[in-house]
Amino acid sequence: MLACVRRVNRGLRDGGGRAMIFVAADIGGSQARMLLAECDAAGARWTALRREVMASRDFADAEALLQHFLRAGARPQVACLALAGPLDGERVRLTNLPWTVDAIELAARLGLRSLRLINDFHAQALGLPELHARDLHTLQPGAPNATGVRALIGAGTGLGMVLLAEDRGELRVLPSEGGHADFAPRDAQQIALLQYLLPRTGRVALEDLLSGRGLECIYRFVAGLPDEPAPASPEAPAIGAAARAGERHASEAVDLFARLLASAAGNLALTALARGGVYLSGGIAPRILPFLRQPSVLAAFRDKPPMRDLLEAIPLSVVLDEQLGLIGAARAALQLVQESQ
Repeated sequence: MLACVRRVNRGLRDGGGRAMIFVAADIGGSQARMLLAECDAAGARWTALRREVMASRDFADAEALLQHFLRAGARPQVACLALAGPLDGERVRLTNLPWTVDAIELAARLGLRSLRLINDFHAQALGLPELHARDLHTLQPGAPNATGVRALIGAGTGLGMVLLAEDRGELRVLPSEGGHADFAPRDAQQIALLQYLLPRTGRVALEDLLSGRGLECIYRFVAGLPDEPAPASPEAPAIGAAARAGERHASEAVDLFARLLASAAGNLALTALARGGVYLSGGIAPRILPFLRQPSVLAAFRDKPPMRDLLEAIPLSVVLDEQLGLIGAARAALQLVQESQ
C-alpha cells in the first residue's frame, strides 16, 4: 500500500466553524500512547488536551482502551490509530496482541465521523519530518541527500521497518513487514546463534532476535543457557540495566544485539538506497546508546563490500523521542480532519 501526506495543512474546523477535537494513538504490543487534541483556529497546529500512556495488554480490545481513555467525557470527531500490525483494507490484526480492529465498526461504536487505521511504523515515518536535532543522536553523519529516501528500523516488542520518500512535494510512506525477513548470520558467532535457535524455531526471522524477546534469547545464548524462557531468566529491561552496569553476559548480549541491529539497518539502507538517512527507533535503541556508539557496530552497518563507500555516505541516527509514532498519528489525524470537511 502506498500512502501520501501533503505538506500543507488547510483549515481544520467542523461544519460550524468550530475547532475540531481529534484523538491519535500509537498502540504497540506493550504500550499505548494516547493523545486527545484540538486543532487551533488557524488550522495549522494542534493543542494537546490530554496525553496518557496505558498498558495495551490491560484491555480486551481497542474499543475498551479508547473508551477508557475517553472516560472524561470529551468526544472527538475523528481519530487515527497507529497499530502494530499489517493493514488489510480497513482492518488490522495486531502482531503481538490478540486484537483485530475494524475501522468502520469501531468508528460506529465510538460515534466518530471518521477513523483511520495505519501501521505503527507508518506513523513513525510521518513523524520523522517533525524531529529536531535534539531528538536524534547521530552515529554517522554521512552526506545526506535532502530529498533522498529515508529508512526507519525500530526494535521494541517486535521489529518494524518503513520507508519515507518525497515525490513532487509530497511525502509518501512505503510500509514494510521486513522485520519478518530471514536472519542472515555474518560471522562464526552469529552462525552459532542460528544453529542454537533452529532446533526450536525451524526458521529464524530478524524479529526473533531484534526485539525484547530477541534480546532475552541472545542473553540465554551467550550465557550458555537452554533456548527456552525460565522463571529465573532475566527479561529485556533487566538485561539492558545489567549491561549498563557492566555485567559480563548482559554486556555480551547487548553488544551482539547492537551489531545485529546495525547490520540489519545497513541491509535496509542498501535495499532502499536510503540516501536521506537511516533511523533507529523503538524502545530499545535509546537505552543501549553506549553499545551503539562502538566502532564494531558502525562497522556492522557499513562493511558490506563492495558497497562500503555508499554506506559511509548514508547518515545513521538513533531516534531519542519515544513519542515519534504518536506525533505521526497526530499528523495523519490532521489530514483526516481536512478530508472530512
